[in-house]
Amino acid sequence: MNKTILIIPGFLMLLTSALVQAAPRPGDVGPGDRWQQNPYDFTFGNHIDTHVQLRLKTKMGMPDSLSGSFYIIFTDSNGVPIGTDPVSGLPIARHPRGADHDEVCGTSPNITCVVGWYMDGVPGNAKFVSHSGINGDDHPLWLVNRAVEGTAPAADMVIPQPGSFTHFHWITSSGTDPRAVSPGVSAECDKQNAGQLQDQAPSAVDSVCQGWFLQIQAVREFALEHGGEHIPVRLGMDNRSHLNLLTNFNNDVVITPTR
Repeated sequence: MNKTILIIPGFLMLLTSALVQAAPRPGDVGPGDRWQQNPYDFTFGNHIDTHVQLRLKTKMGMPDSLSGSFYIIFTDSNGVPIGTDPVSGLPIARHPRGADHDEVCGTSPNITCVVGWYMDGVPGNAKFVSHSGINGDDHPLWLVNRAVEGTAPAADMVIPQPGSFTHFHWITSSGTDPRAVSPGVSAECDKQNAGQLQDQAPSAVDSVCQGWFLQIQAVREFALEHGGEHIPVRLGMDNRSHLNLLTNFNNDVVITPTR
């Protein structure tokens, strides 16, 4: 074991490599990495609740912040590994797809949900744009602002700073967000998945929905299977895998696919 001695006036500090907490290797599962049975007090009220565990902090009865874990699986409902990404060489993981696929964290017997990221959230609002696009189905797109605008259709449509808040997710009336009770969730936004936001009447397109700006920090390395891609995820702040914010939009131009 390599040792380095640092002599500081009044102190003697012994640093060893054993004191450095190693990052988990891809696919490793250790204590605390698995889906927890501890009580977590926040739900969005839609599909994401099958693979997040979050705690809510409130201030004067209103939502203030979220923190918790964002889960992935490396095997299908039969316990078979999903595979290896041929480009990055990383094991492929995805979010559990729900009861219809027998992929529910804490319930389905043949999957092991492990923490892919730590998640933090700040409450806000965003205007829904679309779910399907030229590159297929992906994360729903939301239009937001980078600064406080007096002409904005709602308050709190500004990307939070400091931080790396690159994802927005909406709430529904069946979640535990205090805003689900007051002021309540509109029928346009009260949907279980992104496809329903777009296609189920009344459509949420061009509607402002309440939700959370989220930042995620990867705690292991893998290739996330999502939106028709295998997205390499490296340790640390992840600004790539769940990016779904727009700050401008043009209804008239024709854009061709990038994949």
